Amino acid sequence: MNLLALIVVYGIEPAATASLRSLARCRRHERCTLRTIVWDNSPQPSKVDWLVLGLHGDYVATPENLGLSTIYNRVTAGHLQRGEHLLLLDQDTDLPDDFLLKAAAAIEAHPNVDLFLPMVRANGRWASPVTYWCGWGKQWRVRLVGSIPSKRVCAINSGMIISAAYMLGSFPGYDERLRFYGTDTQFMLDYIDRRRRLCMIDSVIAHDLSFFSAAAPTRAQKFNVMKAAYGYIYENRPWIQQVAVRLVMLSISIRYALKHRDPDFLRREE
Repeated sequence: MNLLALIVVYGIEPAATASLRSLARCRRHERCTLRTIVWDNSPQPSKVDWLVLGLHGDYVATPENLGLSTIYNRVTAGHLQRGEHLLLLDQDTDLPDDFLLKAAAAIEAHPNVDLFLPMVRANGRWASPVTYWCGWGKQWRVRLVGSIPSKRVCAINSGMIISAAYMLGSFPGYDERLRFYGTDTQFMLDYIDRRRRLCMIDSVIAHDLSFFSAAAPTRAQKFNVMKAAYGYIYENRPWIQQVAVRLVMLSISIRYALKHRDPDFLRREE
């Protein structure tokens, strides 16, 4: 397995992130070749001591704070090599020590599959993947392992492993109007359009989702940005889906506004 791991960081020393620390701890099998890119969006650039971590990698600093969609497109076009797989990681993802071993086993067992996903726990609950329809996600009740139909499956970016064959050959690219919210939903909907199956890795990773842990005012602002992202994601999809996602977002907005007694959830973010 040839793997390119991309870790996007902001406002923290890269070596202090759960993602880079846990990636360095991961056991690798002799046929696993790992390259790492730390993409630092922080206002003040830092550095990475690759020798101390025991990793091979590159450090890229963009203090202008590029959107995830732009970063993912640049890494795909400028760094990803044919024959590799791309591992996406947020800075708060804590990988188990055997993650790379389990990922390699899944890739070897399913060479014709282009997307590999772990189960993700965040803030004490299953967070990803979910069964998805037009903005509405239903959490899974049981763990799944192995090849499954991709239809109606949605997952967060962090922990995804995607083949270079798909990224360089079939995927149309990330919509760069989506800066930090909606990139994963756009990717999954495009993947479902083009591929019938994905593979669940026999691994569970821990992750922090800032939307759930943020203070209420910040949460409302982020939610409204997320609502706006759905307009871009669905603008070229069937009108029935466009109407459905608007109704779902309206329903969730009302529920959150009542739950948190905050009318800001009902605002429209452009």
